[in-house]
Amino acid sequence: MAHPDTSQIEIARELNTSADLVNHVTKELEFPGIVEQKSRGHLELKDPLRLLEALSVERPLSKLLLARIRTEQSDVHVVERAMADGRSAGDYALTAFSALARYTQYYITYPTIHVYADRPGDIAKGIRPGRGDVAVDVLRPDSEAILHNARELEGVRVVEPIQAVIDLFCLGGPGRDGALKLYHQITEGKS
Repeated sequence: MAHPDTSQIEIARELNTSADLVNHVTKELEFPGIVEQKSRGHLELKDPLRLLEALSVERPLSKLLLARIRTEQSDVHVVERAMADGRSAGDYALTAFSALARYTQYYITYPTIHVYADRPGDIAKGIRPGRGDVAVDVLRPDSEAILHNARELEGVRVVEPIQAVIDLFCLGGPGRDGALKLYHQITEGKS
């Protein structure tokens, strides 16, 4: 999605996977018209919205959920900062609305923080449970690239923009508007 005009070889190299697997997935996406093979191995993304819809069916964030912790806080930013300060808990990256807030001006706050962690148990231990308004959903990264490609913005680690788009869309209803806004920003070259 981040590179709508690419090749199967580039995808395999970027994802550190086999060309056969990329070829198989490409063929699955060609039939519904999501991607088109322009020449041998060269791909063009034709319908990013349908790709996001397919991803949301195959990979809803609920499938990656390891723990949900309701915190004692009512301020999302306080909890995000606490996770950043607790770096001894391992590598992490905020996604969904927490990442969206760092990449674009988005004024809707969402009371759940979604965080990928390489040691989810340690992240969960570092969060004080309570009865506040903010919850933390600890997610299992389903690709090494999620944490590897994360970056630090405003003092916290966040997933790369295209991963935030995918995760927001896979979150469902409330995330789809933000996902599309960020995707348009990415394709216009502003992220």
